[in-house]
Amino acid sequence: MSQVINTNILSLNAQRNLSQSQGALGQSLERLSSGLRINSAKDDAAGLAISERFSTQINGLNQAVRNANDGISFSQTAEGALSTVGDALQRIRELSVQAANDSNSASDREALNNEAQQLVAEISRVANETEFNGDAILDGALNDIFFQIGANQGQNIAVSGADARATELGRVIAEGSEGLTQTQINDVGIEEINNITINLEQVGVLGEGEDNDLGVELEVDLEGMGVNTLEDAVREINAAIASPDPDNENVGSFVSGEDLDDEEAMAALRDAGLSAALVTNDDGETTIAIRGNFDTEFSVDGGGVTLEGGDTTDPDVTLFDSDGDGAAVDGQTLNLTDVDIASRSGATEALAVVDGALDQVNSLRADLGSIQVRFENTIANLEISSENLDAARSRIRDADFAEETAELTRAQILQQAGTSVLSQANATSQNVLALLQ
Repeated sequence: MSQVINTNILSLNAQRNLSQSQGALGQSLERLSSGLRINSAKDDAAGLAISERFSTQINGLNQAVRNANDGISFSQTAEGALSTVGDALQRIRELSVQAANDSNSASDREALNNEAQQLVAEISRVANETEFNGDAILDGALNDIFFQIGANQGQNIAVSGADARATELGRVIAEGSEGLTQTQINDVGIEEINNITINLEQVGVLGEGEDNDLGVELEVDLEGMGVNTLEDAVREINAAIASPDPDNENVGSFVSGEDLDDEEAMAALRDAGLSAALVTNDDGETTIAIRGNFDTEFSVDGGGVTLEGGDTTDPDVTLFDSDGDGAAVDGQTLNLTDVDIASRSGATEALAVVDGALDQVNSLRADLGSIQVRFENTIANLEISSENLDAARSRIRDADFAEETAELTRAQILQQAGTSVLSQANATSQNVLALLQ
C-alpha cells in the first residue's frame, strides 16, 4: 500500500462506520424515549400512512362512544320526566276512582277535582319545560335528532322527542249508544302519529239474536293522501280484526256509481265475503267498513284501521248492523285536559282518559328504555372496534423495547469501538515520519 498523508483511507472508512453507528444509536434512543417505532415518515413511510388511517378511525370511534353516551343521557332525561308524569297519572286515576264513589259529597268531589287539576297542570309543565341541552324534548316539537354513533358518514341513530302534553295524552272518542237495541258501545281509542289511526282495541259490542251482523264504519277524507284511485287508497289501509279474519286476508275495495247507505254497504260486504272494504259515492265521500258475522255475540278486539296522510280531527265512527241501523259514536275527542271528576259521570269518564294516557306514557317509556339498551350495545361494539384498531396500530407504530434495547447496546458497542478504531486509523499517517528521519 502506498504511504500517503493527504488522504487517509483507513480513517475515512472508520469515520463512515462511526457515523452509521452514531445514527443507529440516536434512532434507538429516540424510539426508547418516545415509545414509538415510527417517529417520522422517514422511519417507515408506508407504515406511517397506514397507522394514521387507523388513528383516524380510532379517534372517530372514541368520539362516537361519547356521542352514544349523550344519547343515553337524552333518553334518561326524557324517561325520567315521563316517570314523574306516570306518577301524576296514577294519582289522578286514584282520585277518579275515589270520586266515582257516590259516598262522596259535592264538596268532597270538588276537593278531589282540584287536586286532579293541579296534577294535570303539573303534567303540562313537565312536558313543556323538560329540556336536554336547551331543547324541549316532551312538547311534541322535537323531530328526529341524529346521534353520530360511528366514525364514518351515515352511521347514526335517529331518536324522536315525545309529546307528553296534557292535550295529547289520553285521547279517546266519547261514547254513544243510539240505534242498536241491546248493544253496549264502549270507548273507542284514537291515537295520532302523523297519520290517522282508529284503535279498535277498546271497542266491545254485544248483541242478541241469531244473526248479529255488526261492524264498524269510519268516514274519512282522502284528499291530500296522494292517491289517484280507490285501489291505490285501499293499499294504504291496514285493517285487522280478531275474528273471522285475524290474518287480514279479506281486504278489498269497490266503487259504486251511486250513493251507498249503510244497508247497501253491508249487503255489498256480505256478497263480496269481505271482512273490510273501502267504498265511495259520487260526491267523493269515502267510507271504510269492517264487518263481523256472528250468531251470538260480536266484539272487535285488537283490530285497527290506518290511513297514512289522513286527517285525525274528530273522525266519525258508526257501529251498524246488517239492516242498516247505526249507532253513532261521537267523533269529538277527549284528552287529559278534559278530565273533570267533580261528578260521578266525569270521574267515570276520566278513568278511560287516564288509562289511555298511562298506556301512552308507558309505551313512550318502553321505547326510551329500548333506545338506551341500543345505545349501550352500540357503545360496547364501538369500544371493541376501537380496541382492535388500537392493537393493529400498535403493531405497526409502537417500539418493541426488547428489540430496541438490544439495538441500543449494539450501537453503543459499535460507537465505542468505532471511536477507538478511528484513533488508531488517524495514527497510521505518523509512520511516514519514520521515512524522513
